Amino acid sequence: MSRRLTARQVRAAGALFLAGALASGGLALASAYGQSRTPVAARPRPAARASAPPRVVEGRIPRELLAGLDPLAHRAAADDAEGAGRVADLEAGRRAVLTIEPGLQSFMERTLEQYAVPYAALVAMEPSTGRVLAYVSHSSANPHAGDLVLDPTPPAASVFKVITGAALVDAGKPASTRICYGGGASRLHASDLEDTPGRDSQCATLGEAMGGSINAVFAKLADRTLEPPTLERYASAFGFGHALPFDVPTQPSPAEVPTERLEFARTAAGFWHTHMSPLHAALIAATVANGGEMPRPILVDRVLDARGSLLARARPEGFRRVISAETARAVNGMMRNTVSQGTARRTFHDPAGVPFLPGMEIAGKTGTLSGENPYRGYTWWVGFAPANRPTIAVAALVVNTPMWRIKASFVAREALRYHLVQAPHERAEAERRAARQRATDEASAQHAAR
Repeated sequence: MSRRLTARQVRAAGALFLAGALASGGLALASAYGQSRTPVAARPRPAARASAPPRVVEGRIPRELLAGLDPLAHRAAADDAEGAGRVADLEAGRRAVLTIEPGLQSFMERTLEQYAVPYAALVAMEPSTGRVLAYVSHSSANPHAGDLVLDPTPPAASVFKVITGAALVDAGKPASTRICYGGGASRLHASDLEDTPGRDSQCATLGEAMGGSINAVFAKLADRTLEPPTLERYASAFGFGHALPFDVPTQPSPAEVPTERLEFARTAAGFWHTHMSPLHAALIAATVANGGEMPRPILVDRVLDARGSLLARARPEGFRRVISAETARAVNGMMRNTVSQGTARRTFHDPAGVPFLPGMEIAGKTGTLSGENPYRGYTWWVGFAPANRPTIAVAALVVNTPMWRIKASFVAREALRYHLVQAPHERAEAERRAARQRATDEASAQHAAR
C-alpha cells in the first residue's frame, strides 16, 4: 500500500542512489601460483622445466583471486576458454566467467533504458543454487550513481511483510487467520490496533493481507502475537543487520525493531525502520522459493589465469536455514495472492484478465513508499516462478520522480516473462534453424559427392 514519508524520515533512510558507487575495499593478491622449489646446489640445473600447473580451487572462490572484480563491468566472452557468457577482467590478467545469462541481462538493460527509469536495480537468481542470472543497475538521472544493486539504503517497505508473515506462521497463525479492520490503508494509528465493531467493516485472512498488502491486518496480528525480540530474530535470520556473503563485499541492510507498541506494529507492517539492498531482496525471495534455506549468492562461475587455464570453479552451497520448509510453503502460498488477486494482479494480467505468463503460478510481494523534498517514489517487487517449482527469483526496485512511466512490478514481470517464455522460444527457434542448416549442408555434401 502507498505511504508517504516525512522529509526527516527520508533523510534518515539515506540519500538513495545519489552517493555514488559503494566502496568495495582493496583486495590485495595474496597468493602466487606455480612457484618452483630452489634446486639443490650439487645437482645440475635442468635446462628448461615448465612450472607445475596451479591447483584448481573447487567450491568457494578465494577473495584474492577475485581482486579487481566489478559486477557492473563485464563483456562478451572472447574465446573458447571463456565460453559464451559474460566475462569480467580481474587483476594480474585473470578473468572471471560470470553466471549471468546474457540474453536476460541485455533484455533488462534495454528495458530500463527504453523507459528512462530515474533509478532502478534488478537481480535475478536461481533459488536452488544462488547463481545470479541478471545483475542490472540503471540510472537515467545520474550516470555516476554507482552499483545500485548493493545499496542498502532503500526502505524495505511492505516487502518486510514476508518476514513478519513467516514469524506469524511459526507463532501459530496460519494463512487462514481472519482479522477485521477499518483503517491503516496509508497510515497506522494507535486506534488501528484495536477492534472497533462499528468501524471494522472489512475483514481479510493473513494470506489475503499478504497479497493485498493490508497494513492493519499485519499490525494487529503482530501486536497480539509477536514480541520485538522475536521479530528482530526473524529479521536477522533473513539477513538484516549483517553483511551477506557474496563475491564482492556487501554492506548490512539496517533494521531497527522498536519496542514501543505502535512503532513495533508499524515496523511489522512495513512502515519505516527497515532498509535493504536489491541483492538482499532477491535473497529473501530465493529463501522462500528454496524451501526456507537461503543460498549463498554466486556471481562468478570460474576464474581463469592470463593463459586461459582454470584457477577456480564455484560450487553452489547453502548459506543457512532461515525458516522451516513447512513455513516456507505457507509463505509461498500467501505470496501467490499478490499476483492472482492482490497488488500486482493488474501488472501480470491484461485488461481481459489473461496472464502474461500463461500456465504458471507466480509468487511475489510488492512494496511502496514515497518521500518528499525531493519526491522519491520507491516501488519493489520480489518473488519467484513457477511458484510450485521455482527456477528463478527476482527482486526489482524502481525509484521514480513525480513523472514516472513504469514501476517495479512491471520490471519484474518482464524479467520473468523473458526468462520463462521468450528465451525458451528463442532457443527452440535457434535450434530449429541450426537443424535446417545442418540438413541443407548434408544434402549439399551428398549432391557434391555424386
